Amino acid sequence: MKKTFITLTIAVGTFAFGQVGVNTTEPKSTLDVMGVSSPMVPDGVLVPRYSVAELAAKDAAYAADQNGTLVFVTTGTGTSGKTSDILGSGFYYYDNPTSKWKAVGGSVIPPSPPFLVTSEITGDYTLQPNDGYLTLNITTDSKTLTLPPDFPAGKVVYVSNVGNRNMNIDPLPRNSQTSRVFAGASGILISIGNGNWDWIRGF
Repeated sequence: MKKTFITLTIAVGTFAFGQVGVNTTEPKSTLDVMGVSSPMVPDGVLVPRYSVAELAAKDAAYAADQNGTLVFVTTGTGTSGKTSDILGSGFYYYDNPTSKWKAVGGSVIPPSPPFLVTSEITGDYTLQPNDGYLTLNITTDSKTLTLPPDFPAGKVVYVSNVGNRNMNIDPLPRNSQTSRVFAGASGILISIGNGNWDWIRGF
């Protein structure tokens, strides 16, 4: 039986004094990647790509020896652990002093939170994180708008009550003279941090 061996050799680099060159025999740094002129060749460097969930599953693999490691996050936002500072797709490096993945400057644009206009509200209501405009129609007494304490400072919610009854606000805004959303009134609620809110009359 005659056997034919075919050897395929792909030259991708040249080693000299600890330097590596791709598409060049004279690397000018530790790693020197030269582009090619062909419009059909996609030049560039690809780093490891992960979703947030995939990267979070590798938390234990990253420590002091991996300080400065670069990855590209494809999808998702972080909620806990070393990925908690990830806000969206982009380049991130591992920062060992904080045990967090940090965005490479300018590479990440946080997604804009959705602005939700609520359905008509006629009874007690607790403000939700994505609420942007509350459409109140309060026609019976003793209804309460509850403001959660864990909203970030700067959260703004527009409020309009077209009903003929007032709606209580709990907890009271910083300006405690405004304890209710008055019948026929409009205004703006703004979180000022640490569980506190304030009310700006009219908009």
